[in-house]
Amino acid sequence: MIFLNRDQINDLISMEEAIRAMGTAFAQLSNGEAVVPPRLSLDIPDKNATSLVMPAYATGSPYYTVKIVSVNYSNPDKGLPLIHGVVQVFDAENGKHIANLDGASITAIRTGAASGLATDLLAKENANVCAVFGTGVQAASHIEAVLEVRPIEKIMVFSRSKPSAEKFCSTLANQVECVIGEKESLLEADIVCTTTPAQSPLFETDEIKPGCHLNVVGSHQPSFREVPTGLVARSKIIVDNREACEQEAGDLIIPVQEGSWSFEQVHGELGQVVSGDIIARESENEITLFKSVGNAIQDHAMAHLIMEKLN
Repeated sequence: MIFLNRDQINDLISMEEAIRAMGTAFAQLSNGEAVVPPRLSLDIPDKNATSLVMPAYATGSPYYTVKIVSVNYSNPDKGLPLIHGVVQVFDAENGKHIANLDGASITAIRTGAASGLATDLLAKENANVCAVFGTGVQAASHIEAVLEVRPIEKIMVFSRSKPSAEKFCSTLANQVECVIGEKESLLEADIVCTTTPAQSPLFETDEIKPGCHLNVVGSHQPSFREVPTGLVARSKIIVDNREACEQEAGDLIIPVQEGSWSFEQVHGELGQVVSGDIIARESENEITLFKSVGNAIQDHAMAHLIMEKLN
């Protein structure tokens, strides 16, 4: 049995490798090679928490995986990680349980890497200002991924807590200019990453400039959202998985409920962009928005990458 903790996984996998793995994963998801049942969600209302069980397999892989995650929404206020989890790896040939991998680190890397992939495919080539909402593990992973694919010169950090924003900026001091974002400065952003558990929009539609690309990943509940209806209506929407977003993506479900948008307006899935089946950005001024609720094939791809490195 193999056991890998967060530090071991972070040392083993680079963001560049993770972004490439996400390209494979999303292509498999869109072309039917991924076997991903709907994830089981267990709400724990009296603890302000949710547990998710997410199995996945890709045709021809030597492994299948099951990720079990706990999301405790009160944890950040207690100084604890928002997410705990484990990715269990099984031999697809005989069913033997062969590895336990730290789920929080895999979730952080693969989610940031997915947005890095989306940014590489959808953002303008000369995008150099990035805004991030949130200061947690996902925010850090997103910045790492965006820096990997675009010549970022300035990061703007938006947070409810000024000390948290200052601390986050200090971690980037030797890499890139980092400032605390102000409401009026959001219009500077060429790329926006939202990585919060917000229940209502973080900004207004007119605060996003033409040509901006957004990675919207924090919300995965039908009643939660980080972006306003008007922005969804103005944007070219790319999703990680259409079916999952129809069930879980409040950022899109709420505009549908309001009668202002329809899932028929989804431009396509990220895997279709990877495979060249659909064109991504078609003009300098269009707003592109990647909405992800997370998919177990991403965890499978990360586990496959890790296991291949170990063998």
